Amino acid sequence: MIIKGAMICDANSEQRGDVRIEGSQITQVSCSILPRENEMILDAKDLMLLPGAIDLNTRVSNATLSKENLLKLSTKAALGGITQAVLMPDCNPTLSSELGLTLLDALQDDFKAQIIGIAEAVDMESQKLNALASLHKKGAKGIYVKSNMDGNLLRRACEFALMFDVPMFFACEDESLSANGVMNDGELSSMLGLPAIPTLSETKEVAKLSEFARFMGVRAVFLAIAAQHSVEIVKYVKSTLETHQSRIAELFLQTSIHHLMLTEDLCANYNTAAKIKPPLKSESTRKQLVKSVKKDEITLITSLQSEKSLAQKDLAFEEAAFGVDMIAYFMPMCYTLLVKNEHLTMKEFSKILSFNPANVLGMQHKGLIAPGYDADLVLFDPKSSQVIDDEDSPYCDWIFNGSVKEVFVAGKKVL
Repeated sequence: MIIKGAMICDANSEQRGDVRIEGSQITQVSCSILPRENEMILDAKDLMLLPGAIDLNTRVSNATLSKENLLKLSTKAALGGITQAVLMPDCNPTLSSELGLTLLDALQDDFKAQIIGIAEAVDMESQKLNALASLHKKGAKGIYVKSNMDGNLLRRACEFALMFDVPMFFACEDESLSANGVMNDGELSSMLGLPAIPTLSETKEVAKLSEFARFMGVRAVFLAIAAQHSVEIVKYVKSTLETHQSRIAELFLQTSIHHLMLTEDLCANYNTAAKIKPPLKSESTRKQLVKSVKKDEITLITSLQSEKSLAQKDLAFEEAAFGVDMIAYFMPMCYTLLVKNEHLTMKEFSKILSFNPANVLGMQHKGLIAPGYDADLVLFDPKSSQVIDDEDSPYCDWIFNGSVKEVFVAGKKVL
């Protein structure tokens, strides 16, 4: 098949041209490709062709691992221009089991966007290290760590990550500090009389884990960072990395698209649609995080997908569940903010959505549009727009630029 006449945009270039797909891979990229006899041609002259986005931080609906919820997540991810999604293991039943990973593997042919599992380092009941070697053999592509775990167990988990050459995924929260908090600690939480989550509950854990990662020399993702001081901490630690070390740590900062677009002001009037974890911050913090993205200090963006049913959201603010369900609009949201509003180039846009997360996962044949790379591709219409009319969404009445028109995973059209 030839995708013809698209504006081809990846982390390396922006050029109009044609792309040939054979089987699951891209075999040719050129300004013009002569079709073979009976070869399928897809006219994309008014569209952009992008590598599929890769989201490193998603969860199933109501944190319940089931076939139905996995298929729902996969479909919504594809609608949002995502071709690979990493599923967090803190669900019920846990993904950190051979049964959970076997279910993922069994559904691979049914998925639209591919879903990748990672293993939680520690079993929450026994407080012992999970069987990480067995879980890796079953397909776990990384190790998930809550920052309050035992230091010796964390060290051993890092050793497994080095052994298997997989990334660590750090969830940075001091749960004793955040306690029963439900929103950002500030004037608004005081006015509303709601228990708050202090920024310190994140930043102190980022400091601890960044030093741990530096010492161990692991590849690590700091998940859904929401505090600018966390960025400064990791930036400083990266500046101290010594090139003569046998293992040099690779530290990646991730934030969510919501922390780049929304603020805590949305929590006014006890709006539970804005109850997200980590909590939404002030407008000044939002602007600082956007600057950090533009300066290439934050190199990963997530949808932070964590859908909750209306029964869990339509409650008093303190009782309502944390969560947001916007993954189906992920690429248009990112395009609206980063390209239309903040004027990033399409090369920079593709780098942060596709190339960087592929690099984190060690996927050498994903994230670019070039011969030999997997044909995980999205046809995107930058001239269209869409209005969010869901009253239960934090983005109700927002207008997003662009829309996902077609999605290919491993050369197969899934949308």
